Parts: sequence; C-alpha cells; structure tokens
Amino acid sequence: MQYWINHNGVQSGPVDAEGIKELGLTSRAYVWSQGMSDWVRITQVPELEGLYEVVDEPVTTGQPLQPQNITQVQQPTSTQPVNAQPLNEQPNEAPEPCPPTNLVWAIISTLLCCLPTGIVAIIYSLKVTNKYREGDIEGAKRASEIGAWWCIITIILGILSMPLISLMQLSVMP
Repeated sequence: MQYWINHNGVQSGPVDAEGIKELGLTSRAYVWSQGMSDWVRITQVPELEGLYEVVDEPVTTGQPLQPQNITQVQQPTSTQPVNAQPLNEQPNEAPEPCPPTNLVWAIISTLLCCLPTGIVAIIYSLKVTNKYREGDIEGAKRASEIGAWWCIITIILGILSMPLISLMQLSVMP
C-alpha cells in the first residue's frame, strides 16, 4: 500500500511501508492513503506500527492539529493532487508554478557588469524559491520582479561604465 506522509509540515510520498521506515518518522507524523477519509496520525494505522519513533506528545485539549500549508518535497507519481486530498473531496487546483528566479541573469550581470547591484539581484533571486517553498506565492512574485529589475539596473550600470573605464585606461597609457 502507498502512503502520503506529512511530517513537521513537509509532505512526501507516495511511499510504501519500507520507505516509511527509511524516512525516520516520529509518532507526530500524519499519513493518508487511498481509501482513507482523512489524514490520520501514523499511530492510528496498525500496519505501520514499529516503523516510526514514539515521542512524547504534548498535552493538548481539543482536536489534534491537522496538516496545513503542506510543502511538496517529491513530485507525486500517482494521479493524486499535490495536497493528497482523499478521493471523496473536491480535488484542488494544480499549484501555481514558481515564478522565474532570474538567478542565472543575476550571476552573469554581477560578474560582467556591476558587482554591488548584482549582489542585490542575486539576493532577490534566491528569495524567490524560498518564498515559494514557504507558500508565499505573492512574495515570490514580488521577489522575482524586484530581482529582475536589479538585473536590468546592473546591466545598465555596466554599459554606462564602459566608456568611463575606457577613458581611465586611455589616461593611464603613456
């Protein structure tokens, strides 16, 4: 049987029982499989007993926390939606793709044009993926746009500085 796993807010799967053992899960993990109506704690699935480490549970009142804001780790190989919703619920829309990071342009413009502004472009390019993984799609889009603008600024400054560099080299020559 194949299971989807949510451990510490990170989703993976589908995996079989052997794969679950290799993941090093704790009793705080949630699992879902075809035929289950909802996510359940791994401790509630008898066939998975012994494949996880039992940890002390904090004393809480009310319902246990259910997995939310799941970050996809591995692309599902089945036809299940990314959030692995049970079959009797409405399937979720496909997740929005990650905006372009512009990292290659940021690195090239940094190396060839202008170091200070290029570093800013690289920083914003790296923020895109981080924000996307956190589920902040709008933040990822903003970081992508700002990073692109810093790439453009870096290239323009590099082009504008070429005549200045040429004049400085001519003045140094005897």
